[in-house]
Amino acid sequence: MGEGGTPSRLRRLNSADVLAALYARGPRTLSEVSEATGLSRPTVEDVVDDFVGRRVVRELPPEPGGAGRPARRFRFAADEGFVAGVDIGVHTILVMLADLEGEVRHVLRTEVSPSQDAGGRLSATRRTLERCLTSSGVPAGRLRAVGIGTPGVVRDGTVTLCTVLPGWTGLNLPRALGSVAENVVVGNDANLATVAEHWRGAARHVSDAVCLLAGNRIAAGILIGGRLHRGHRGGAGELGLLPVLRWEGAPDRLLAAVSSAGDLASVFAAARGGEPEAVAAVETFTDDLATGAAALLLAVDPALVVVGGGLSRAGDLIITGLRKRLSSLCPHTPEIVAGELGDEAVATGAVRIALERATEPLFPSGLPI
Repeated sequence: MGEGGTPSRLRRLNSADVLAALYARGPRTLSEVSEATGLSRPTVEDVVDDFVGRRVVRELPPEPGGAGRPARRFRFAADEGFVAGVDIGVHTILVMLADLEGEVRHVLRTEVSPSQDAGGRLSATRRTLERCLTSSGVPAGRLRAVGIGTPGVVRDGTVTLCTVLPGWTGLNLPRALGSVAENVVVGNDANLATVAEHWRGAARHVSDAVCLLAGNRIAAGILIGGRLHRGHRGGAGELGLLPVLRWEGAPDRLLAAVSSAGDLASVFAAARGGEPEAVAAVETFTDDLATGAAALLLAVDPALVVVGGGLSRAGDLIITGLRKRLSSLCPHTPEIVAGELGDEAVATGAVRIALERATEPLFPSGLPI
């Protein structure tokens, strides 16, 4: 690091480098941090001791054995605070509790009725979060931030349009759920699934990707240059709002076409078993999915398509057909893979945005992971 700038600015830069070297990287000695940052050992020791006093970094007991004075070891104090990622869906509310390094400590689901009104769904969200904290033994006061994933178009925390949750359009979720934590940050569910697959899933190694998410509706998240593309008003990827692209109502048509179906998973299971009605329904659904996906791929030209959320359970049932159909619609077909995070993708993405909010004072330039 250069030596220019005022002492206070230099101190802040050094502190940020040291903390980044400790964050989510396990125990490190002062010498290891010095080597990772390029800072002198005395500078590192001074910064680390300050962080220990502030309970941001924790000194670990010396390792047993060895000759001479044992090296001091430190790690980021990840359990000094927690964040929660919440996926508010049509049928399920899923809460994921994680420490400040994103290590998941507990996951809890609550089933809700698709016809549940907004007030009841919000109450169920609060109860599920409270139960998750209680089950984990984490006091509510140590919850630093909550990320919320929701269907619909989201702008500045408000759901400006939602077609699948009753009474949801116009709802300001930070205001409605402000009692659960000081910081509540909200994202569209397909966007958060995309964030999650880029962070810890199938899109880890690419910077341009599209994630297709299907449940009671189909939507997409778009990653460009390693950054989520939300659009000017938060509506990027909501191709299901355009009926001609055939995403609107496609999951309902899939379920209606299979007399024995209870949910999408049962349709995919029947198709995998060769049941003719289910096989035909999945082929039609894949055609519908490809129509909207082709329009998106021609506009964005990603390196990767992730078939995520509940759709990832279908595996090659969807992916093989989608690859074939897209090859006839697009001049270049990107790699198409199943998501790795399944139905926890949205909550995982919500954990990520909650982490960013909770650690913003420590990492103003963004999380170092």
